[in-house]
Amino acid sequence: MGHEPNREARVKWALGLAVLAVAAIALWRLGPALLPPQHLEVGIEVGERAPVEMFVRDTSGARLRISEASGENGLVLVLQRSAEWCPFCKAEIKEHKAVVKPLERRGYKLASLTYDAPEILAEFAKENAIPFELLSDRTIGFVDAAGLRDPEYPEGHYAHGVPRPAVLVLSPEGTVRAKFVTADYRQRLDSDNILELVDEAAR
Repeated sequence: MGHEPNREARVKWALGLAVLAVAAIALWRLGPALLPPQHLEVGIEVGERAPVEMFVRDTSGARLRISEASGENGLVLVLQRSAEWCPFCKAEIKEHKAVVKPLERRGYKLASLTYDAPEILAEFAKENAIPFELLSDRTIGFVDAAGLRDPEYPEGHYAHGVPRPAVLVLSPEGTVRAKFVTADYRQRLDSDNILELVDEAAR
């Protein structure tokens, strides 16, 4: 009986350490998401023409050229890892619903591009009432042509072929007017950041 308080103290101490360990891991994994995104200079350059005549598929599975998703003044194309397993991408796509109307007033359309199958994108779009195009680049053709494949994942890995998270502001002809490639996959541009990127490209 005399040893019981010591045992309880040890249990509390062990539980406290476990909680601290979990918190430390969570901070390490999620902490960068709370910081301002840092740009990584890689891939297609501003002033170059993106391969917008390449075919991808929409949520119905129909083939379309990326250029067909453009508005009168251009297209904001957001490259994301996956709407199936990437929580940062899911949150980003849902957050970008707020930027659709402001972009339309500027003459731009918004589209997201991942390596997901069309049916996965269709389900996500339906569940979350996504009002813009979710495009499927299963062959990773556009991603590779733009030099934006993430080299971290080897063949056989479920993330093999995903792009680096990026935002490309494209003219109707496909010229890159502005771009932002995030250095850390946990960091993404919010709606205000995207509008700033578009407005800077128009100056």
